[in-house]
Amino acid sequence: MFQGFTDRTFEFFMAIRMNNNREFFLANREWYEKEVRNPMRELAAALAPTIQALDDKLETRPEKVTSRINRDVRFSSDKSPYRDYLWLAFRRPGEERNTTLGTYFDVSDNHASFGMGYYSENKPVMNALRRQLRVDPEGFLEVMQPALKRFQLHANDIKKMTVPDDLHEALVPWYRLRGFYVDETITDYNLLKSPELVDFLISGYELITPLYQYITSLTPEEDASE
Repeated sequence: MFQGFTDRTFEFFMAIRMNNNREFFLANREWYEKEVRNPMRELAAALAPTIQALDDKLETRPEKVTSRINRDVRFSSDKSPYRDYLWLAFRRPGEERNTTLGTYFDVSDNHASFGMGYYSENKPVMNALRRQLRVDPEGFLEVMQPALKRFQLHANDIKKMTVPDDLHEALVPWYRLRGFYVDETITDYNLLKSPELVDFLISGYELITPLYQYITSLTPEEDASE
C-alpha cells in the first residue's frame, strides 16, 4: 500500500545525479529499491482501478508501467548510465509508444507532474480533431474546458496553419496541434510524502477522463483536407 515517498526518495535522486556511475548504484541498490522503485510500484497499484476506468485497454501492472532507472545511452551524447527521476507510463500494449495517447506520473527531487498526452506528434489523430472542431466545437469545449481549469496544455503545433475565422478562441491552440500533452505540476513535498497523493492524482485523472476518451474515440485521418 502506498504510504507516500520519503526524504530518502528525494535524497536518492540527488545522490545518483552527483554520483552517476555503476559502482555507486550497485552499492546503493537497496536504497533505490526500498525508497524509489517500491513506492513507485505501490503508487501504480493504487492508481490502477482509476486508470482502468479511464481506459480498460491501458497497461496497469506495476512492473510494466514503472520506468527503469537505467538509461539507454546508445544514441545519446549524454552517457550518464542512470536517470535522476522515475515515471509511471500507462499505455496500450502493442501500440507505438511515441504516437499513442497515454497517461503518466513522474517524480524527481525538484518536482512531480502527471497528466496525459503524446510523446511525439500524431498528425492523423490531430487531423481528425480539427475536423471535429469545425463540425462540433461545443462538444470539444465541453470536455476540454473543465480539464484546463487544473491542467496546462503543452502544444506541439503548426505555427502557420490557417484557422477558420469563426473558430472559438479557446479552440485555436487545439486546431493547430501536431501533438500535445496536458499536465499538472506538484511542488508540495508534504503531499508527495503522504498517502493523500493517491486521492489527489485520482481526482486529476478523473477530471481528464472525458478529454482522454474524446481523443481516443477519434478515427485517424491521414488526409487533412476539408
